[in-house]
Amino acid sequence: MEGSKLSKIAEALPNYPAETIPKFEEGSQVGSFRVGIGKKTDHRRNSKVHKLSHSGGSNGRTFDLEDIASGSNGSHVTSTDRACRVTVTIVAAKDLKRSGTAPDARDPVFKVRVEQTMRKSKDVKTGVDQDGILNVNQSFTFDVRELKTAQITLQVVARGVLGIEEALGHINPLCVLNLLEEQNDRKDVETKWYDLYSKGGNRLMPGKLQMQIVVGMAEPEQTISAFVGTWNVGNARPPADLSPWLPTDAFFEIIAIGAQECDYPPRAPFTECSKDWTHTLKSHFGDRYKLVHATSRGQMRLVVFVRDDAEKAISEVDSDSEATGVGNVIANKGAVCIAFKFWDTGLCFVNCHLAAHVGQCETRNSNFKQIAMSMKVGLDSMDLLSQFHHIFWLGDLNYRLDFGKLDPQGLTPDRSFWATIVKQIHQNRWKELLKYDELRKEKGASRVLAGFKEGEITFPPTFKMQRDYSDHYDQKRMPAWCDRVLWKTLQGCHSYLISYFSAPSILTSDHKPVGATYKLTSYALPSSTLIPDGSDEDDKRWHIRFTSLRAKKLRASDINGFSDPFVSFVGPNLLQEFCSKVKHQTLNPVWNPLQELPTLVLSTFPLQRVDKEYLLVRVLDHDSDEDALGYGVIPLGQAVACFKKGVTEVAHFKVNLSHHGLPAGTLEGGMKLTWEKNVIKSKGFAGEFVSRGTSIKDSLKKKIFVRRHSPR
Repeated sequence: MEGSKLSKIAEALPNYPAETIPKFEEGSQVGSFRVGIGKKTDHRRNSKVHKLSHSGGSNGRTFDLEDIASGSNGSHVTSTDRACRVTVTIVAAKDLKRSGTAPDARDPVFKVRVEQTMRKSKDVKTGVDQDGILNVNQSFTFDVRELKTAQITLQVVARGVLGIEEALGHINPLCVLNLLEEQNDRKDVETKWYDLYSKGGNRLMPGKLQMQIVVGMAEPEQTISAFVGTWNVGNARPPADLSPWLPTDAFFEIIAIGAQECDYPPRAPFTECSKDWTHTLKSHFGDRYKLVHATSRGQMRLVVFVRDDAEKAISEVDSDSEATGVGNVIANKGAVCIAFKFWDTGLCFVNCHLAAHVGQCETRNSNFKQIAMSMKVGLDSMDLLSQFHHIFWLGDLNYRLDFGKLDPQGLTPDRSFWATIVKQIHQNRWKELLKYDELRKEKGASRVLAGFKEGEITFPPTFKMQRDYSDHYDQKRMPAWCDRVLWKTLQGCHSYLISYFSAPSILTSDHKPVGATYKLTSYALPSSTLIPDGSDEDDKRWHIRFTSLRAKKLRASDINGFSDPFVSFVGPNLLQEFCSKVKHQTLNPVWNPLQELPTLVLSTFPLQRVDKEYLLVRVLDHDSDEDALGYGVIPLGQAVACFKKGVTEVAHFKVNLSHHGLPAGTLEGGMKLTWEKNVIKSKGFAGEFVSRGTSIKDSLKKKIFVRRHSPR
């Protein structure tokens, strides 16, 4: 029965239409951008694991992938299953009592479990409404390892006397496979009320939960489309028709809209501009798009939507904001960001409003640096710019046209010079004007947005416009391309710009909206869930062993012009943080791989997942009170490729380090992927100090330093 269900589901799963994917070859050039979209393959066929012989690490044993796959821990090494994800959203609750006559329980906690993973709700900050309903609105996302046996369970408890939890009931277990079959080919997943039962399941409890449960499977690799838009709204109500700027069909899986100076009188029934704005966007996009998250700070807003058939792919939503206005407190300038995962692909959108006016280029650069340094989403120990597959930087960046001595100084431009520039714009001679674009100059010199790409600008300057006109500029300011969208993609992952445009027929603001559309590679990888201790008597894991490592041109943190660098490897795919030994008084350290570098132990098992993952790297100064010297990301794909070739193969890498979004040297070396017994377990407690590569005294000092001075 279970096998037939799986076959039925596999046959019914929709494929992405071929016509929605541009036809191009791997590595070809389109415009000024290199194309690298992964080719679509038929993942329903059973792929054979090729027989490859390797040494089993330090014990000298030989094995092949086929033998591993058939062994007791073979599922850790290879996996041909497609990813399955469950998202449980608790919308509301009512009548949470121990009995029918008892008062409502206070401060309920919701515990959701799928397989061995359990997650708890955050504090519910709202009280019951006039209908006795408690609004919860919390979501829990799980990756399913064994689809045939996975169940969803949920328990509700409340704090009782002396802090002891009191059970308020649980739902009957739900089979993930049955839910997947029920939801197949349905556009909307039903939200419904579930009854709560006593511990033994023999008594109906008073409480009920309103929940939406989304179950979905994905292709291991697929191409998704994204629309990214930015608009300085000019503190005026937007027009009724936004179609010249925003898409009107359901082509895009992801839509992200950033707004600045978005503070106008809200329209009934709304009392806040932010809610009016979100409703305006949602009404435009229609029922097929679901809100992922909306965030605001001051007059800056960022709203992200997902198409309903891709809603199951969203997880780990996070957001933050940073003010760069007067005293770094007033939120007239700064940034807001939203980050999340689309299956196993990290996306981050940063909407910013930088310092205004001619002559403030250095201030704008400083604003960018502060935002990159201060905003924290995703992994706390890493910076914003070094942990997402795709990151988009959009907004009113306010970079102007710098004509140098050609332009008379002053906030208001010389009228005759302004007229000359406007005439040039109306003659479509934009390429000549773009030579004076501050952002291009600063980015080319790596003083801002290092590593980011921008599409070719084929539209007129978007600032400063006369309201109610499509192409009239205001003489108070010199025209400029203030409104921009840029993006950056990690090495080994692929992105492709489709279009980059403005919407001149939007007339209500002194800025014109800008939009950019993309094709992005998205991965859905086999589950990395750890098997409980004891299930594998050999405790075999993937390890990274370095054959060489060196850094060049690091930042100086000491007054003598040097640093005392060491390398910290962090991230969810490692069992713990691993650190190298400290190299003293140098900006170009070289580490001895046998004595000064740790062996990294991965928590990830399937080889397909290792192939698409990254090592997150921080280069820290040993005795500095400042933050990291630089951040970097090392792809593991080359290490997997070398592992498949043979035991002697070494994967070489060279990555650029960044500090607050600016270049901070390089890190390069060689590494090998090995399959062997867990070196941490074999070394015991002392192994942690060995892996950190310092004396016990220095190790403890470094631990305190890292905890005190790492990002939040």
